[in-house]
Amino acid sequence: MTNTNFRLLLNTFESQTRKSHTKAVKLSTDTTDKLRAATDPALVSVFTDYEPHHEAYLSLNVAISIAEGTYKGKTTTFEGILDTLPDKLRQWEPPVYALFPEDSGTAQEIFPRKRTPFYEGPYYNRLIAVEALRDNLLNYTVANPTLVPVQADVAAFYTLAKTARQTQQSREGGLEVLRQQRDQQRIVTMDAYWGIVYGGLLRKYYTQPDLLLGYIDLYELFDNQPAEPIVVNGSINPGQILNINSEIDGLEPAPESIIRMRNTSTTGAALFFYSAFNPGDGPGNGIQFTVNAGDTLEKTISDFRFDTYPNFNIHNPTGNNGNWEIEIII
Repeated sequence: MTNTNFRLLLNTFESQTRKSHTKAVKLSTDTTDKLRAATDPALVSVFTDYEPHHEAYLSLNVAISIAEGTYKGKTTTFEGILDTLPDKLRQWEPPVYALFPEDSGTAQEIFPRKRTPFYEGPYYNRLIAVEALRDNLLNYTVANPTLVPVQADVAAFYTLAKTARQTQQSREGGLEVLRQQRDQQRIVTMDAYWGIVYGGLLRKYYTQPDLLLGYIDLYELFDNQPAEPIVVNGSINPGQILNINSEIDGLEPAPESIIRMRNTSTTGAALFFYSAFNPGDGPGNGIQFTVNAGDTLEKTISDFRFDTYPNFNIHNPTGNNGNWEIEIII
């Protein structure tokens, strides 16, 4: 006996919403609202049995929306603290250089690359630079008491920034748990939709199946004809960070829309395609994908988490000119 996947045994509502919570929410909400107004006992029964599944799914979508806003706020707080580093350095440097002239051996031990580590690179690298300064200064406070308040201030700043970072990361972890719960609840809800709603309506209207369209928006469910792909391309200089939001401005792709990233460089240069919170942030501040010269990498819009990291950037970390191409399939 063969195990055949007959179409009548497959839940089309689950499969058609598998990559789009937006579609699942719209489908479920539209049907639930229509059934809510029904007075026919058979339809009232369908509504009563299905509504708890709909509400559970809707609640998780609302919870995620709130959590995403909270996470974005915590991210802004952490980055705002580190953005005050230039002012802090102006307070920390003079006492150090008063004891150890700038560019002297000891000054270089305390500030190995001067201000560069505090100004450049991902935010978490800048936090590491503050931690290193805290520890370096501690080695000199016994012999140089004037550095005690400086070291204490660096330590306090590090603790403040690290706490904000940990809070941000904990929110991110909680958000990921909610997303997993929503994915699981979508399946449960669409199974209930198939069995309770579709099955119940089909039982009532089995001689008039067109009447199901009054309760189930099949046009929305199967409105997935692909649009013409959007293709943009360009060049990128050595070491350049290129923000390409303007290149795709006006597009409203769904989470399941495909992004094809091509590194069309003729050299061996790898390019970083990534999302970031700010336009000029380097790789590591959001979601990063590396594409080697001549290669193509395919991801979805949701993979980049543009809801949290709204800037689409490309970085060329090499000493050679690079070329790139983006194809978006909505």
